[in-house]
Parts: sequence; structure tokens; C-alpha cells
Amino acid sequence: MKQLLCLLSLFGLAAGVALPARADFSFVHVTDTHVGATDKPDSNAAKDAVMFREISALSPRPAFVMNTGDVCEIGTDEEYAIYRKTMSALTLPNYAAPGNHDVRWNPRGKEGYTLGTGQPLYQSWDYQNVHFVLLDSTVLLQHWGHCDQKMLDWLKRDLARVGRDKPVVIGFHHWIGRDTVQVDNEQSLMDVTAPYNVRLWLLGHGHSDIQWNVNGAPAIMAKGLYQGSYHLVEVSRDRLRVLRRTERNGAPVRELFSVPLARQPMPVWTASAQTRGDQVIVTARRGNLPALTKLSYRVNAGKPQPMTASGNVWAATQPRAGLMAGEHLVTVQAQLADGRVYQIPSKLMIAASAASTSNMPASGGAPNASWQTNLNGEVQSKLVRAGNTLYVSSMRGEMVAINPQSGAVRWRFPTGGAVFSTPLVADGVVYFGSADHFVYALDAATGKLRWKTKTGGAVFGGAAKSQGIVCIASVDTKIYGMDAASGKILWTAQGEGMYQSQAATDGERFFVGGWDNYFRALDVRSGRELWKNKFGRAFYFAPAIGSPTAGEGRVFVTSNDGFLHAMDAASGKILWEVPGPAMGYSGPLLRDGRIYNASLTPEGRVFCFDAATGQKVWETPTGSVIYDSSCAWGQTADGGNIYVGCVDGTFSAIRAHDGALQWQYRLGPGHVLASPATDDRGVYIGSLNGKVTALPLVAPSLTAVPSAPRSSNAAR
Repeated sequence: MKQLLCLLSLFGLAAGVALPARADFSFVHVTDTHVGATDKPDSNAAKDAVMFREISALSPRPAFVMNTGDVCEIGTDEEYAIYRKTMSALTLPNYAAPGNHDVRWNPRGKEGYTLGTGQPLYQSWDYQNVHFVLLDSTVLLQHWGHCDQKMLDWLKRDLARVGRDKPVVIGFHHWIGRDTVQVDNEQSLMDVTAPYNVRLWLLGHGHSDIQWNVNGAPAIMAKGLYQGSYHLVEVSRDRLRVLRRTERNGAPVRELFSVPLARQPMPVWTASAQTRGDQVIVTARRGNLPALTKLSYRVNAGKPQPMTASGNVWAATQPRAGLMAGEHLVTVQAQLADGRVYQIPSKLMIAASAASTSNMPASGGAPNASWQTNLNGEVQSKLVRAGNTLYVSSMRGEMVAINPQSGAVRWRFPTGGAVFSTPLVADGVVYFGSADHFVYALDAATGKLRWKTKTGGAVFGGAAKSQGIVCIASVDTKIYGMDAASGKILWTAQGEGMYQSQAATDGERFFVGGWDNYFRALDVRSGRELWKNKFGRAFYFAPAIGSPTAGEGRVFVTSNDGFLHAMDAASGKILWEVPGPAMGYSGPLLRDGRIYNASLTPEGRVFCFDAATGQKVWETPTGSVIYDSSCAWGQTADGGNIYVGCVDGTFSAIRAHDGALQWQYRLGPGHVLASPATDDRGVYIGSLNGKVTALPLVAPSLTAVPSAPRSSNAAR
């Protein structure tokens, strides 16, 4: 009989009548534990352990704990060992999501997080009357936020299984629905979740005790657990009550809010943006928005501006001047009197002939895109143009070959993991690594596999080739020398940290920088270490992100303390160094006796230095932050342009000889972390939105008739 009742309870049926779900429990939200490599009394780990013991002693006893990321500080094996020891202070079930600190420097990437915590990257479960979801908002090797398409597809299936009425709580690391934008495709996430009964968002990253509203549901953030903050969430049959614990109040007694668990109707309303003459017109229609609703709008990530109501219509105008050519996002936000907030985004295309040129005195114009291809997989590394093909690494786990004239995909080669590695194309072969631990060699024309060789870890670094040997480094702390024809490992060189940048060569030596703070020169034939220089005052400032470049008897590399270093290639002697500012995330470009390097400054400054002396020739602000995107050279009638991408989607062309800004184009939503490629016709750039865009090297006259870019949806 007892077994029968258990079965009836499990299926929610007794004598043909649906049983109400059980309720009346609590759970705890913590975030940003930042466990380091020590658990000494003043460490984060020790402070976290104190808090975990407090949480375990709460009465009534919570059902579980949800941690929304930055579990560890760097993500080394030593830190995860301390993390597991720290977790022994918690006697409740624990669910965790990764944060940027868990994957940005992790020697195994995202794989290191899953191994270190024993948790999947994303997961869901049911507890009594609520469905819980933890997502992965991290970007491999970055601190930015993004929801990859594979996970969004999973979430869509997961929520469809749950149904539209069951209450849902969703947690992840980076915030959404507030300034500044962290998750570049937050709207895609909101679109997936909009049909369902999301009642609470749990977030981290900002180290602040705050709350706001996202698509009608409250969102909460806490300071780091080691800073004394967490949330206690009490769930009854029909309500959800949130209490906050802070270092000041010392216990979870301060109630933030209480919300019903029943599905709240979404308002039905419309909003749009369009150009009319020299104005941008933003309008919204009430639909069933209640009285006292306030509306505002913003363009891209700009400051919200109020809209004026007239009857059932709100409107606002702003001059089109100041908007560059390309795709802009206009977001209209409705704030209801009860605090609920909803938003509707609209795409706004600005043709080159209508774009602002006030900040581009040199050219007075901007191009229209030639074509745009959606690879349905994030593009995060450097694009490569070789032969008659454009080669693109995809975080979807593919190497993709594209026709540079049309944007059509020629071939795709799938691997077993994300492809961050910049492709090396040499002698008709494409060499690259994958997060699946393999190095691949493909026929450049057909994409057919020639060989693949297994390493001891994920391969994020790009390759260099000389004397029939391919040099590529892995996160297993080793640098590999492989026979270019067969893939046989000929030698290895041992480092002390992970590798993610592309190797360089001058024909006699390979040059590699890593997260152990060393920049090494290795003999091509034997892999013997010829010299090494230590750069960066601490781990975080290593010569590890920006790829080096070699030429003219020198080798150049940046380190994350902001320095650009020039060395004698043969001896490693430092010839000169400049302090940037904030170079180290972009790699140097050597061209015609000059070094071009972008910087991580608020203005997105690009610098030009004399390669022989390090003397600054010019610096030019692009107007937005540059992070990882490195400069590319394109030949033009007046000598050449430098091309580089900004995180917010701004793409810039800068005249090489004097730094004059030639034109800018907006690529639309999606963090731009990739580096462009060029040929004699165009420049090519990718984005985390999965799109590759082709633009002419130079802007046509403003009198030219703009044409819409050809679009290729390259979905499989």
C-alpha cells in the first residue's frame, strides 16, 4: 500500500484527481565565492566556509544552495581542490553555474570547471512546485557574457517540457536587463523564456546587493559570499519571498519583496524605430499596458531617453546625425507602476549614404556591407584569408571555409569541441586546434582531413610553421612541434601555464607567450629553449592573450600590464618597451617598419609606433572598448588602412600613415572579440552573434546608391 501511494504521489494522481504539488520550502542563492589557492583564515575560502556553516544551520533547513558563478578565482587544479574542501562546510545539496573567473584563465577552459566542481555547465531540476535552471553565460577565455546557441536550444526544449504555467527560477552569472550590457544576446534569452512563467532571476558578477526587474520578473544580485551576502528564498504554495543577508544585518531577515507564483499575464504592446528624413522616429502603442506606465528608449547601449505619451501612443525623435552606417538596436522599455519592466527591441539599419560623418573628417563616408553570412556558431578568434578562401574558426566546434566574393560556405569541418584556435593556412593545408584536445590538418581546398594528433588538453592556441614543422601550444602547459606532413609529435617544450595565443616564427625560431608570464623562443628543429623573458608583475599580466609577431630581426609581444615589448629575435635582448596604455589584449601588427596595436582603453585607442625605436607615431580613438581584436592591414590608393573591431560592434578603418579615422560601420548586436582579415577587395570580420560580415576596403562616394548586403543563412 505504501508503495502504491508513493507511485500515485509521483505521478500526481489519486483516484483520477490531480494532486496539488507540495510546497513550503526554502533555498539559498549565493554568488561569487572566488575561492583562491589558499584557505588561510583571511582567505576567501575561509570566509566562504564560515558562511556555508551559517547557511547549513538555518532553521528551517533550506533544501539546497544555488551558486551563480565565479566559484574560483582563476580555476587551477589547486583552487578547485581548495573549493572542494571549502564545500565540506556546506551540508546541503549544492548547484553551481560557471562565472567568467572559472573559465577565463582556467588551464582546461570550461572543461576545467566541470572537472573541478563536478557540475555541468548548465542544468535544470524540479523541486516540489518550482522548476529551477542554471545556465552558462560565460565566454571561453573572456570576462564578457553570452548565451551560446546550443544552450539556448536546450533551454527551449527544457522549458517546453515544463509547460507554461509552472513557476521557473533561472540563475546564471552575468546580469541582464540593466546597464551596462554584459550578455550581448540577452534579448535572445528573453525571447526563449518569455512564453513561460519565470518568477525570479538569480544573478552575480557585479558584487552588489541590488534588485531590478526583467520581463516582468524580479532579478536579484548579491555581493560575493566572502563579502557576507546571500539570499534566502522562501517558497510557499502560491508565493515566493526573498530575504537578503548582508555583512551589516548579519542574518537573512531583511525582506526584499514577495511575488505570486501564479503566471502573470504579459502585456501586449508594440514598439518600432525607423528613419524619416534626418530623424530617427521611435514609437510605441499602448495595447493593454496599464495607466501610469512610463516608456523610454535607448539606441544600442546608450543612456535611456524618455518618450512622450499622447493618448495611446508614445513617441520620441532624435537626430540621425551621430549614427554610423550599419545595424543599430533600438530598445523600448516599459516600466509599470508596480515595478515590472518589459522591453521590445527593434533593428534600425542606417545606409552609408545617410550615416553621420562628423567624426570622420578624412573620408567623409562609410561603406555598406558587401555580404553577411550567419554561421550559427560564435566567431571569437582571428579570421584568415588565404588563396581564394576565407577561413573562420567557430565556437560551435567547426572550421568553416567561405567564398570571400559571395559569402557562401564552401565546406565545414566539425570537431569534438569549440574551435578558438586561429587557423594557419600554409602549402594548401589548414592547421588548427580544438577544445577536444586534437590538432587538425585539413586540405585547404576541400576540408578533408589529412591528419589529427591528440595532445594532453584543449588546444586554443594557433599554429606557426617552419622547416616542415608545425608549432602549436596546448592548455596542458606543453608546446608541441609536429611533422607538418604526418602530424607526428617530434618534440615538446614544457611551460608552466596554459596557452591561448598564436605562435610566431622567423624561420629559425618559434615564439610563444603563455600564462606562466614567460615569452619563449624555441629552436625550430629541436624545440630547445633558446631564451625566455618574463613579463608582467603578476599572473594576470602575462604575455598570453595578444599573439606575437616577428620580422626585421625582431619579435614583438604585448603583456597584460599594458606594455608592448620589442626584442632581438636571436638573443631575446629587450630593445625597447612602451607602457601603452592598456595594451596586451590585442596583438601587435608589423608593417613597413611600424607596429600597430589596439588598447583596452575606454576610448578604444589604436597606437602606431616606430618598430625600430618604439617612438609613438600616432594614436587614434575609435570611441569604444577594444578587447582582443587585433589590427589588420589593407592596401588602399593612399597607402593603406588599419582595421579593428570594438566589443560593442563598432568596426573602424584608420589611415595607416597618419591615424586619420576613415570610416566606421556598426555590425549590430554581438560582442566583437575577433580579429579581421583582408584581401585586395575587402575586409572580413566575425562576431559572437555568429555572423561574418564583408566590407569594402574603402568607402565609396556618398553619392553612390547604397545596396543591401547579400545575406547567406548558412545553417546546417
